[in-house]
Amino acid sequence: MVSFSGDIKNKQVIIVSLSSMMRSIGMGASWPFMAIFLSVYIHLAIYIVGLIFTLLSLMSMFFSILGGYLADLKGRKFTLFLGSISSIFIYLSIAVTFIYKLYPLTIILFIFSSFSGSLIYPSATALIADVTDTGRREGGYSIYRILSNIGWSVGPLIGSLIYSYGIIYIFYVLSIAGIFETVIVLFIREHNIMKTGKGNKNPFFVYDKLLFVFSIATFFIILLSSQFSVSLPLYSELVIKINIDDLGYIYAINGLVVVLGQYPLIKFFSRFGDINTFIFGALFYALGYFIIAFSYNMYGLMFDMVIITVGENLTTPTINTVISKIAPAGRTGRYMGFNAMFNSIGRAFGPSIGTYIMYTFHYNGLITWSLIAVFGIFSAFVILIFLNNYKASNQYLGVDKKL
Repeated sequence: MVSFSGDIKNKQVIIVSLSSMMRSIGMGASWPFMAIFLSVYIHLAIYIVGLIFTLLSLMSMFFSILGGYLADLKGRKFTLFLGSISSIFIYLSIAVTFIYKLYPLTIILFIFSSFSGSLIYPSATALIADVTDTGRREGGYSIYRILSNIGWSVGPLIGSLIYSYGIIYIFYVLSIAGIFETVIVLFIREHNIMKTGKGNKNPFFVYDKLLFVFSIATFFIILLSSQFSVSLPLYSELVIKINIDDLGYIYAINGLVVVLGQYPLIKFFSRFGDINTFIFGALFYALGYFIIAFSYNMYGLMFDMVIITVGENLTTPTINTVISKIAPAGRTGRYMGFNAMFNSIGRAFGPSIGTYIMYTFHYNGLITWSLIAVFGIFSAFVILIFLNNYKASNQYLGVDKKL
């Protein structure tokens, strides 16, 4: 059973979660609107917009490996600080490109903005594993997500309010959020530093069959969830034709459902184990995206977002929990980084695949969202393969570690 009360009193969990909340405010204000800006105002074809987000995630794939390595080698605090302070300069630079209408440079800098987040995520998730025992870990990750999504609730609303004045102001918000995030990171206590040994031939990569199979399962779930940032807002604006100002309210639902539902859902599903919780989440994800095909207004999309977010609530903290359990001591950051690399691949190809399907089938909602929803089914299937391998591995080693 997941324990929560101790995690709320864990200062390090709260601090790293508050830093994530600051980051989420800025990201929530920008991501739903960036795809629309590129499509509607710069007049790029939707598959080009998808390609831009693909390149962003491909860069994130490389930086995730670097971030996981630095988290173990230099420490969690150093890597979190480097990621947060770099975001300030990146987003201020993007704002400058808007002033002079240097949109090609805007796109390049936006792609490289993945640097900061890719350093932050492996360090933050590894830090939570450092300061919680296995019984409280899922609760720790749930707190991290709840506070992060308070930011995600506020961010899209801010974006909706200021987008009409110019997207440049959204990147000012991102820069200010980065300043607050950096200040909060300074209060983090340093934890495990990796001691490199002679037998560690390649410190950047990890070789673990279980981690590889599990990461394939998370790859498919990220392939599905990445429709959140490109395909969903474009479909909402181009097909359903909602008011752009209303888009922030739809995305705010995501953050609100995490804040209100994360604890109760994880507490209820914890009795079924990590793997079953993940499977339920994958199926909720698939259902949520599938029923977008039957939505015709803002309220329908809000309902879809509730179902999608239930899937997110069940899968995201479970991913981190499982990785922290299978990672050997001293290698948690790199295990998190390896999985983040796979997730970045899914995040890279997800927008391109989603927009390509939409474009190819002439925005037919039923075909588009049926094909996209299949990724959730694939993820549930692969996680069962992982579970069988995990049980076989533990039996061979003579241990009994349940997931």
